[in-house]
Amino acid sequence: MLFRSYRVYGREMSVRTNWIDAGFALLNGAPTFLTLADRAPRPHEVTITPAAGWKTSMTGLPEVPGVPHRYRAPDFDTLVDSPIVIGNPAVHEFTVDGKKHYLVNEGEAGVFDGARAARDLEAVVREHRRMWGFLPYDRYVFLNLLTEAGGGLEHKNSTVLMGSRWATRTRRAYLNWLDLASHEFFHAWNVKRLRPVELGPFDYENEVHTKSLWIAEGITDYYADLALHRAGLMSREEFLDSLSDKVEELQTTPGRLVQSAELASFDAWIKYYRPDENSVNTAISYYTKGAVAGLLLDARIRRSE
Repeated sequence: MLFRSYRVYGREMSVRTNWIDAGFALLNGAPTFLTLADRAPRPHEVTITPAAGWKTSMTGLPEVPGVPHRYRAPDFDTLVDSPIVIGNPAVHEFTVDGKKHYLVNEGEAGVFDGARAARDLEAVVREHRRMWGFLPYDRYVFLNLLTEAGGGLEHKNSTVLMGSRWATRTRRAYLNWLDLASHEFFHAWNVKRLRPVELGPFDYENEVHTKSLWIAEGITDYYADLALHRAGLMSREEFLDSLSDKVEELQTTPGRLVQSAELASFDAWIKYYRPDENSVNTAISYYTKGAVAGLLLDARIRRSE
């Protein structure tokens, strides 16, 4: 049998890349794994060899029974869509509808209140489940990296979050963290199951453009806050303040009159992610415009009932 080896870069702290240091490792599928180019569906197995002193690996992939740190994906798409954290994180578990959920906190350091966060995440999960009527996975993993970085990235039955270990110490910071978790969890339905047609089947070789990011991200943003309010974690005033911030951002950005929600989505890679000094006059965030559109659509539907 012919064996091949290769090295990957692991020193970029973001939710979409790899980070490896003495404390822990985050492995994302897209910058890590290779497969045969024939695109034929086939299972893939991954075996993790933890560094000395590391005891835990966590991912949304199913474990191979009886073999520690070995995981099996039914196909390459699932492998790519399943980030892995290795180290000694604090793991908090709760169950909704008989399905296990894990809050995996790397960097609690006696500061981040993991038990409280897990209790509140359970309330968020229950509210989203109530709205959608079902949970579309067998288990779900919140990979919460408290690295003083930021961002979140959705996956089919997991998410990677990056935030501050101090997030549970103030009301505003904690609501921001809960909002991020709620947003990424909502994607388990909106994006991972209800997906813009251009985004699937996955194309790993070419740029993929869609006019629907305002639905995928903006409407998700609206319902992330709404779920927190309905779950009793955000007051009515805090919910309305959050909506007001989005409306104010939209109304005070001249680019809203130039760039539609669809165009903001389609031009994301050359506009939203490459801003310049004139962006405020020529562009608008599809998150912002989509969230306000979500509010208006929700109000229209309620009025017609």
